[in-house]
Amino acid sequence: MARQGLTATLLFAVLVATFGTWFPMGYIIVAMNGPQTAVVNWIRSVHCARLGGIFCTEESSLGGCSDNYTEQVPSLDLWCKHYSEEEETNILGDNPELNTFWAISSSFLNVGGLISSFACTAIANKFGLKGAFYILAALYITGTLTVCLAPLAGLFEMLVVGRTIIGLSLGSMCIIAPLYTAELTPPSVRGALGTLPIVTYVLGFIVATSAGFPMALGTETGWPILVGLGLIPIVLLCVLLPFCPDSPRRLLIKKQNKAAAEKALRWLRKTSNVHDELAAMQEDFAAESGRPRVSLRSVFNDPILRSGLTMVAVAMLAQQFSGYSALSFYSTSIFSSIGMSRMDANVTTLGLWVTYLIFSLISMVLVEKSGRRTLLLWSHVLMMATMTALVIFMTLSKQGVTWTKYGSAACVVMYIAVFAAGSASVPWILPSELVTAEFRASAMQLAGLMSWSGALIVTFIFPVLVTSLHEYVFLVFIGCGVVGTGYIFMKLPETKGKTIEEIQAVMRGNRGGRRSVARG
Repeated sequence: MARQGLTATLLFAVLVATFGTWFPMGYIIVAMNGPQTAVVNWIRSVHCARLGGIFCTEESSLGGCSDNYTEQVPSLDLWCKHYSEEEETNILGDNPELNTFWAISSSFLNVGGLISSFACTAIANKFGLKGAFYILAALYITGTLTVCLAPLAGLFEMLVVGRTIIGLSLGSMCIIAPLYTAELTPPSVRGALGTLPIVTYVLGFIVATSAGFPMALGTETGWPILVGLGLIPIVLLCVLLPFCPDSPRRLLIKKQNKAAAEKALRWLRKTSNVHDELAAMQEDFAAESGRPRVSLRSVFNDPILRSGLTMVAVAMLAQQFSGYSALSFYSTSIFSSIGMSRMDANVTTLGLWVTYLIFSLISMVLVEKSGRRTLLLWSHVLMMATMTALVIFMTLSKQGVTWTKYGSAACVVMYIAVFAAGSASVPWILPSELVTAEFRASAMQLAGLMSWSGALIVTFIFPVLVTSLHEYVFLVFIGCGVVGTGYIFMKLPETKGKTIEEIQAVMRGNRGGRRSVARG
């Protein structure tokens, strides 16, 4: 029997796949966070020049940036005037056109991700998992270079184009890499290795935030380099992936190449005795071949599947509309708006992602100890409580109560901690536990669609709403949290330690089964 534990070769292949995809995904999501003001001022300078104005900097002479100049040409004022460090939080709020463009630039990362999530299964089936990695890497490189070259071209529109292309890569990366990992990994270590994507994802947050400090690359000349550094793990992926095998399961079932599948298993398991594992794969293939092909559309014809998929969709939408995406994309500007200096805001944001990493590791234990339903409910309740406290502290800070800015920062950190402990991971577990095996791929696709759709909506509307609602914008997320938590409380069964038959008995309204599962 093949060794079913962790081997060096298996760990190598999984690390190549996860670090080369999820790390750059986390990196690019927050890379613009620290240097946001620098990027926004570059956009202003380009548009100011297009309007025939002279962009004002702190070092500009009075002859080019006097008050008389901006008063005589009012249309140039918002694009050309200089903002002091204390006034920088007002740049987007003062300029609705700029604010809308920035919202579009941020949200189009999710537009690309949403489009790509429709195509990831087709890409994997057409080119294989390793072929899909190369295609997605090419897209990521193309999008990143487009963003990095925008200042040289003097075209801030390239930010939107580049981030959309990057999103096309990320939308499939977040599904292909875990699928590759799952198909290489034996059940005994699948859970442990399955946590590596989220760990490398948060490491990307931490590295991007550290490199984005003002004394590093978070400057008007450094931010293109900051974005470009995200290519390093992508290049490593392309260099090291040829040394990794393709999925043994796909080699055997899709390509009907038993010899190649056996060779891959021997490499992964570090043993020549892989015949039992090959036989198990063939049995699975024989069982699956007798079932009809399914699609995301067809699963809604079954009321039990429809119920399970609805729970998957609501859990994922509740995750996205909890406000996490807003805090991820705009954490530094949020900290600046409550009175922190730019440096303090960047340091606090770094602490935010370290907290995320720590509690992501803690969630590995909590999800098995407390159960999925319990952990998810407590996570949502505590998220709403900390966000309510955040609104109170931000309101008091604007009224001159200076100490409350530290309370606001603490609330954001606490929010990320309870999010990472439950809501970050549980919605991604539910698709594999609420539906039967043959429908899990469709359920995962639905989860991905809901995730990217929710992130798209939040990242687009947040910068628009925050200019009019200010700190009260978080009340919108609290309201969404109440609705999502109420649905989860009433509908979602506990799935920990239960078979799919027991879970579906609850979903059919079997009261005895419901009580039994709830006690679990």
